[in-house]
Amino acid sequence: MYRIGEIASQMNLSRRTIDYYTHLGLLNPVRTDSNYRMYGEESIKILELIEHYKTLNMPLEEIKSVIRMINSCTEIDKEKIEKHCEQLANLMDHLKEEIKVMEPILQKLNNNEKEILVNKLSIQGVTLAQTLLLLFG
Repeated sequence: MYRIGEIASQMNLSRRTIDYYTHLGLLNPVRTDSNYRMYGEESIKILELIEHYKTLNMPLEEIKSVIRMINSCTEIDKEKIEKHCEQLANLMDHLKEEIKVMEPILQKLNNNEKEILVNKLSIQGVTLAQTLLLLFG
């Protein structure tokens, strides 16, 4: 179990960010007898998930619904899974549109800069493809 300062330091976040996520209900610390908030390993997993989805520009409310779905999925709920897959598809469409907007800017890069970007995107794309293959077999 970690105090707020410890988990903030470990996750390279501010205490204020941890407070904010707690206030939003994204994190659920345990209170000690002396009223300290203690965060467990589950909180670290949730923070990693939040940071991942933030890199995809997903709003915190959507992240919160994903976390709720993960926490409540003791039994497979096909409707929730379908809704989440639909959200992922919408997010991918949004990302495609962002790439189209960025194309003129990307054309101005030199070959070395383009290669660096392609490598970064390729790694993320391969990871996404592998995850989707695992999920949908």
